[in-house]
Order: sequence, then structure tokens, then C-alpha cells
Amino acid sequence: MSVTTDRSLYKSLRLGLWRAMQSAAPQAEQGEYIDPLDLPPVDINGWDPACREALESPEMASFVDALRAGERSVRDSILGDLAEYYDMTPEQARKACLNWEETSVDEWRRTNASGSDAGRVEFYRTTQSWSFDLSWWAYLQSEGRADPSNVLAFRFAQQHAPGRRHLDFGSGIGITSQLFARNGWSSTSADLSSTLLDFARFRHQNRGDEIAYIDLHTDKLPAGAYDAITAIDTLAHVPDVYTTCRELHAALGPDGILVANFDIRAAAPETEWHLYDDDLRPVYDLRRAGFVPIGPAGYGMVGYRKTPTRGLGHHLRVAGAWLMLVSPPRRLARALSQPLLRSLVRLRTRLRAHQAAGQP
Repeated sequence: MSVTTDRSLYKSLRLGLWRAMQSAAPQAEQGEYIDPLDLPPVDINGWDPACREALESPEMASFVDALRAGERSVRDSILGDLAEYYDMTPEQARKACLNWEETSVDEWRRTNASGSDAGRVEFYRTTQSWSFDLSWWAYLQSEGRADPSNVLAFRFAQQHAPGRRHLDFGSGIGITSQLFARNGWSSTSADLSSTLLDFARFRHQNRGDEIAYIDLHTDKLPAGAYDAITAIDTLAHVPDVYTTCRELHAALGPDGILVANFDIRAAAPETEWHLYDDDLRPVYDLRRAGFVPIGPAGYGMVGYRKTPTRGLGHHLRVAGAWLMLVSPPRRLARALSQPLLRSLVRLRTRLRAHQAAGQP
């Protein structure tokens, strides 16, 4: 067996163990965001190599540049955008970023989003808290305080996509589209949230970025229009993963790719917009919609290739996915392994706490 094969097998096993640990003990509420100004300098030596490489890459420099407005720093640009758009001071914007989750819970309850599809849609059409969440999350990435998910997704698409037409599905405030557009792609931001799309337009206009937009509440995705679709932290909010992924499949051209993850969370008032606490069924629904995995992209994301949904080959792939993901033996295996996996999660958490405190 070659060294390359050994490394590939090791990466696959490591990814499988990581995903199993995440599924066994998914995170619940996030809590208040950290502020990098309150922390010591970041040490990336213990990072996953792919994340470390992404943080030090030219694509990360492009990502940081997309966050900046003029000559201002990323921090001042992020807070300046929010302060100007929402008519508040930068300090008020900072506090709204740190405490976005509490505000989002109030927005969710106010629209009765748990009670009906109409309420859920109303939440997304009116939410403001997610502008603060997504802005601060991008800032944390630029500071090396969070996995560089946008850059990882871009680097994967750059390597595997057959062309340079991009759709960001669940685009939020439009940062992923900026990264693609600034590196030679045409990009479209698509979201159900009109408030997030409006804020994205505001940001893009301030920076001179040329991005197309699709309001998913009123418009359909065009058929065969894209070579790569990113869905970062999006599909866990979708109630019908299979139908949605069929629409993404139709929107891709031949051999197009999808880069996606399922941000599953344990049930809590702060996670009600995360619709899954187990990723086996939604991953199966994605696979049976006509996607086959290419490989890991980092940040729990996987890259998938569009394949035909007719013929014996498709039916065999779906049968294999059913056996590996949702069959009774697979469910039993997961149930039996969860106590051990939860123990590993607790051990990893303690080790990270010791490392953060500088203890051996």
C-alpha cells in the first residue's frame, strides 16, 4: 500500500470518527460569542493541517479583503457595516454580535416559528440577529478564532468544479459569494431571508462587488446554471432535505459539485432553528437526491458530485447509502457505539481545556 493511500485512508478514518463523535454528542446552544480583543494571541500549531493551510493561504487574504471596507480593519468594517445599516453605535453593534443568540431566540418565539411553516418562513423573512451572528463569525474566521469554512469550501470547489459558475445556497450576508467573485468566478447569493439578502446587497455595494441574487421565497433556481454550489451551515435548517437537494441537483450542470455540511445540534431553546440532532437521515436524503461523495472539504463539510438519477447505477448507489446510513443494522450500530463516542468527546473537551489553560 502506498504512502498516499495510507494517508487517504487515515484521513477517511479520522473524518469518520470525528463525524461519529459529533453525532453522538452534538453541541446545544452556542452561548455568547468571544471577543478576540479579550484573548491572548492565537496559536494555530495544534490546528488541523487543512485549516492551518487555509488560514495562511492567498484565499484567506482575499476573504479578509472582502470583509474590509476601504482602509478600515476587519473589525471596524464589520461593526461599521452593522452600525450604519441598523442605525446604532459600533459598541451597540458589538454587543448585538456577542449576544445574537439570545436575540434570535426572541425572534423565533415572536414569529411562532416552531408552530408552523408559515411562522418559520416569517422568522427568516424578518430576522436581524443573524446579520450580527454571520458578521461576527466571519470576523472570528479572519482572526483565526474559528475554522475558515468559507475558504475551505472555496479551495475544494476550485479543485473539483468543472467550471466557474457558483451559487451560495443559504448565502446569509453574502461573504462566500464575495470570495468566489473576487477569484474569477461568477457568483449568485440565494437565501430565503429577505433581511439577510438586503444586508448582503448593502455590503456588496459598499465594496463594489458584482453579485447576482435569488430570493428563494419568490424565485426558483435556474436549471443547469451552476458548476459549484456551496451550502455552508444551511441544510440543517431545511425541513425537507430530499426535495431541496433535488432542486440543487437540477441547478447544477453536468458533473457539478455540492459542498455542504449538516450542523446538527442537541435540542434546546437556542437551537430550535437546527432541525436535526442526527445526520444519518439527512445525509441519506442528500445521497438519494443524486449526489455521491468526493471527499472531505474541512469544517465537517463534504464535497459531492452530481450523478444521473436514472438507471441501475443510481439505484445501486441509493441502496448502498441506505445500508450504510439508515438501515436497522446501521441504526443499531450507532446506538451501541454512542456511549463510547460520548466518552471520547468528554476526554477531548478536557484535553482542550487543559491545553487552553497551559497545563500539561
